[in-house]
Amino acid sequence: MNVRRLLGRRAGVAVMAADVGKGVAACAFGRRRAGDLGAHVAGVAAVVGHCFPLWARFRGGKGVATSFGQCVYTFPAYAALDVAVSTSVARAPGLRRPALVSVVVSSVSWLLASVLWWRRGLPNLWGPRPTAALPLANAATVLVIAARAIALLRNGEPDELTLPR
Repeated sequence: MNVRRLLGRRAGVAVMAADVGKGVAACAFGRRRAGDLGAHVAGVAAVVGHCFPLWARFRGGKGVATSFGQCVYTFPAYAALDVAVSTSVARAPGLRRPALVSVVVSSVSWLLASVLWWRRGLPNLWGPRPTAALPLANAATVLVIAARAIALLRNGEPDELTLPR
């Protein structure tokens, strides 16, 4: 969203696609090296690296697009629903910080759905078979994104958590 705000829609879409791709690529690499568990660990690591990069003094992005890449790879059965939930919440009238509310609602929904998929053994399209690693990795990612959001709010950067007009 920041790139879109500063450089325009086209550049914003390109950066968002790259961030989603980063999450997918990390999970694919992790799965090739260490199986399904490796995919989950690598997905969380990609989000951590995006939110808290060492080379930028731990001040990175919000991690939402990278976490969506993680979702596309490790929980593809839910990815389309994630887009629907976050978009519909963000467009709800009367919200003061629609992007923040959208991230919170979609994150909780993603986490609850992953528990449901794991406990019921539901099919996961091309993704790893749902095990306890799915909700654990999703919970870790949600905590990383929440930590980044809290850091942004504490640093007085609320514009980081709003949608562009």
